[in-house]
Amino acid sequence: MAIEAMSVGRRGPAELALRLNALRGTAVYAAYLAAPDKIDAAIAELHEELQGFDPSAAISVSSPHSAAALIFALAADPAEILLVQASAFSAADWAVLDRRRSAIAHRGLLIFLTTQASFDELMRCAPNLASWLGGQVFAYPDREPQLAAHRERRLAALRAWASRSDSDVVEAARAGTLPPDPEYAEWLVLLGHGELLDPTA
Repeated sequence: MAIEAMSVGRRGPAELALRLNALRGTAVYAAYLAAPDKIDAAIAELHEELQGFDPSAAISVSSPHSAAALIFALAADPAEILLVQASAFSAADWAVLDRRRSAIAHRGLLIFLTTQASFDELMRCAPNLASWLGGQVFAYPDREPQLAAHRERRLAALRAWASRSDSDVVEAARAGTLPPDPEYAEWLVLLGHGELLDPTA
């Protein structure tokens, strides 16, 4: 299976947990891709959302340093839902799991949380494991670009409302001549100049 053929849709942890919860009771393998600095957040949020559906559900989080360590962990703790921090897995690790698929086979949910780079290695070196994943491959949404876009839209609206530039607002705040309208306070905060707000206002 070529990586181009694998459809990767963006799913927030709540939406993915809802999908996975509906698949409980069967053997399901999934992958959740995130940026390296977002992996821990993705695991924590997905764990919380899954636990919310059933507080009694047996959910384990594993951070194996290798494929062999994952196989050992599964043998010791066959939890119904296993979240595997697999961002460190190399091509060799994925190849081992592909050869020893029966060692990770179990009735439950096994979700690999990994990076795009590691997932690319999985697709290249573990075709059988990739077929197990099927369409259960999703990407953790990066909210930072969305927040940045929202910030820029709001700043543009404030500039149009007041017919003033960002520098005008900052200079007026420093001079103590900025009107007390709440829109100006929001403007300063969006510009990263919350320190210029009058604490007595």
